[in-house]
Amino acid sequence: MKLALVGSVAVGVTAGLLAWRERPEPGAMPLVLLMAGQCWWSATLLFQIQATTAAGRAFFIDISWIGIALIPVAWLVFALEYSGYNEYTTQRHVLLAAVIPAITVFLALTDQYHQLLYVDTPMRLPGPWFWVIAAYTYLLGVLGIVPLLELVTSQVRTFRGQSLALLIGLVAPWVTNLLFLSGQLPTAGIDPTPVAFTLSGVAYLSALTRFKLFGASPTPIRHARRSLYKQMHQGALVLDTHGTIVDMNDRAAAALRTSPEEALGNKLKTVSPTLNAPGETASNRVFTPPGTRESYDVSESPVTDIHDRTIGRIITLHDISDLFRMQQRLEVLHRVFRHNIRTNIQIIIGHAGYLATHNCQRKADTLKQNAIEIEEIGEKVRKIIDVFEKGRKERENVRLHGILRECVDATARRYPEVDIEYEPAPEDILVDSLFDIVCSNVIENAAQHNTSSEPWVRVSVDPGEETVAVHVEDNGPGIEPHELALVEDGAETPLKHGSGFGLALTAWGTDIAGGSVAFESDESGTRVTLEMPVAGWG
Repeated sequence: MKLALVGSVAVGVTAGLLAWRERPEPGAMPLVLLMAGQCWWSATLLFQIQATTAAGRAFFIDISWIGIALIPVAWLVFALEYSGYNEYTTQRHVLLAAVIPAITVFLALTDQYHQLLYVDTPMRLPGPWFWVIAAYTYLLGVLGIVPLLELVTSQVRTFRGQSLALLIGLVAPWVTNLLFLSGQLPTAGIDPTPVAFTLSGVAYLSALTRFKLFGASPTPIRHARRSLYKQMHQGALVLDTHGTIVDMNDRAAAALRTSPEEALGNKLKTVSPTLNAPGETASNRVFTPPGTRESYDVSESPVTDIHDRTIGRIITLHDISDLFRMQQRLEVLHRVFRHNIRTNIQIIIGHAGYLATHNCQRKADTLKQNAIEIEEIGEKVRKIIDVFEKGRKERENVRLHGILRECVDATARRYPEVDIEYEPAPEDILVDSLFDIVCSNVIENAAQHNTSSEPWVRVSVDPGEETVAVHVEDNGPGIEPHELALVEDGAETPLKHGSGFGLALTAWGTDIAGGSVAFESDESGTRVTLEMPVAGWG
């Protein structure tokens, strides 16, 4: 037995040194402590055998509990760190797990005063606390085995080898100790468990060397999967077979206008009746949260266990709001462009036929005006396409004052008959450069379509910490209700066309740049308010 104990110490020290070299890899330090506890127990048993007096044997038995108490805690922390359950290895959790072992060490060193660990006889029979620490040790051993069992069936051969070697390292001394406690081993009252540490050490050495215990670690797997789930661009909900939400990521919570704390544990039909409407499945349909203009493509997939039984389902919400908005914009462009161009072309064709036989200046002027309108439509379409292109790219921030000053001056030169006033914005406000096109369009439209006898346009700025509002007012004829439908509804019907692209350019450009637009219009004039995010100060 002495030779076996020396061997277990030697193997344990070797494995501990190899683990020490791998710090601070997850599980390295707990494995070092585990090896230290096993070596301590083996060494104290070796000295116990060699002791020539009962007092000497009792001393080494008592101090052996320092290593014995360390082993189960170190094993549990190692197994949790190695398998990726780091949330259970915080200082608080480790201290809680070490309370009973720490009490055991104290009782062992003071056993002569209370006899809770051993009954004071020459045979050192187990006392009441002995069975408490024994049960606790096996409990921590089982808790450490559970996460390792998940890796035994891993598709990665290295992880299978590592986990099997670690399990052998635990089971060998565990079985030996059980046989000793049940009286199945004739060892004259000496616990032979440390002898089995030789096999444990060999198993741990195999895991460290052959299976590269810390060179190929499964620790990131669980955290990576959770991180991917949390950070995925789609919203995802996990439901059980009863339709109860058991997990969800932040994007799903935002789509459902709730929080994980409020939704988890509740039925989906309670949290979002629209998403889980009676008689409907979540597959292959579009979900629009009430009170929003967002749209989500909903897909569903079952969750099955190893027996191919359905134990739940995953509902994925793919945000297609931008796709829907782009589809609406293209439909509006198509309808309005087709309507306006076709109308102007028909007028041109009719008047051209009349001019072929009659010399009529009025018809010629009408022809010219329609040609100008076609040119203006083409310019608006070009600007809209420019907005779409810039919306797909990373844009710079520009000074709001510079944008407005340039837009006002350009409009004043083009429409000198319009009185344009501008209350200068603070020079240090930065906004998205896309607002350059939007502001230019709003100010120019206010002047171009102002048919008042004394036309005027007023541009003012209302700065804030996070947003800045730009107000453009005029005393023109106002905007027709069917024109505002483009902004209010986001689309046009075939029977309700807008006469131009100005509103579309304003609404779409503001939306792409992350702002909002509001219109107040009547027969006395129009007030357009552009709400822009402040991109910075400088």
